[in-house]
Amino acid sequence: MNTAIIVGAGKGKRMGSKINKILLTLSGKPIICYTIEKFEDCAGIGQIILVVNKEDLNDIDELVKKYSYTKIIKIVEGGEHRQDSVYNGIRAIKDGKREDIIVVHNAANPFVSKKTISEAIENAMEFGAAAVAFKAKDTIKKVNRYGFVDKTLNREELWQMQTPQAIEYSLAVRAFVNAYNDNFYGTDDVSLVERIGHRIKIIESNIDNIKITNTDDMDFSNTLFSNSRVGLGQDSHRFANDEKLLFLGGVLIENENGLEANSDGDVVLHALCNALSQAVGGRSLGYYADSLFKKGVIDSKEYLKVFLKMVGDNEYKINNAGIMIEAKKPRLENYEEKIKESIANLIGVEKEKVGLAATSGEELSDFGRGLGIQCFAIVSLTKTN
Repeated sequence: MNTAIIVGAGKGKRMGSKINKILLTLSGKPIICYTIEKFEDCAGIGQIILVVNKEDLNDIDELVKKYSYTKIIKIVEGGEHRQDSVYNGIRAIKDGKREDIIVVHNAANPFVSKKTISEAIENAMEFGAAAVAFKAKDTIKKVNRYGFVDKTLNREELWQMQTPQAIEYSLAVRAFVNAYNDNFYGTDDVSLVERIGHRIKIIESNIDNIKITNTDDMDFSNTLFSNSRVGLGQDSHRFANDEKLLFLGGVLIENENGLEANSDGDVVLHALCNALSQAVGGRSLGYYADSLFKKGVIDSKEYLKVFLKMVGDNEYKINNAGIMIEAKKPRLENYEEKIKESIANLIGVEKEKVGLAATSGEELSDFGRGLGIQCFAIVSLTKTN
């Protein structure tokens, strides 16, 4: 069983607060709660051990009870140094198996994504140890004690380490016991594994996986929680000459010709896909749909699932959606409510959060002259944490 060790035993002096920074409130909840919830929701984690200050044990215990976390098996007192705290967490694991993965993470990193956690676990399973990090963006220079540059380092080879750091159980035990016996203290967890000659696989971290250290970090974190995004998508198709069926928003429009497309030609869902992708910085529908079509997938609802996953992986949720259709035909009065209900079910929102309007186009375009259908979609997204 894989174990997450969430470490929050530091004093957080740089925050200048009277209480431990992990207990400071961020958008209505203590910071550590958001961190715990990431691992609670991660399928690759079977149990969680919290390592905290002695002074915070009661407060943390109350939070665990208040929010009914199910994976937390122990709350352990921290040590003098962070490495001692992690070691206390490792020693608290009972019946650990050699191939189990230990995932060490800072309690003050609440923005780690579930995707980042999963990738760390998967790579630790393959390589024995893996850690997430940011690529260096700026030129880094090595400077001597007199303040002069010794050399310019190749930033392509430089990474700024973060957590989580994932290590195979038996390897972690060996590395920490070895360091303890030698009274060696490393700067991060995997440095102990490096010390005994094992390679570390580096995983690129999600960009907002910051460690909250000072008041500036808190201000930035609050902006992350208030973040919302908007995406605009468009799609259009001509009517087909064959007997293809017409689908709009996942609803079959009876007694009408379908639209020319490799797929079922559902312009409403296609526009919605493009809007979702734009909102999270993805590519246009064709980039993803072509490979699905080659596999024989033509149902646009299956295409939509790709973009819904993309939204979820970026830790956003859909707030509402608006659809605008331009077409001389078909008449949609009898289908508008069905289309709204279908879209709401597909994207997981209440029907009232889906807006739909249609215009005949007044014959000012090919769509207004009845040659096809054009659709615009707009979506708003909000952060899930």
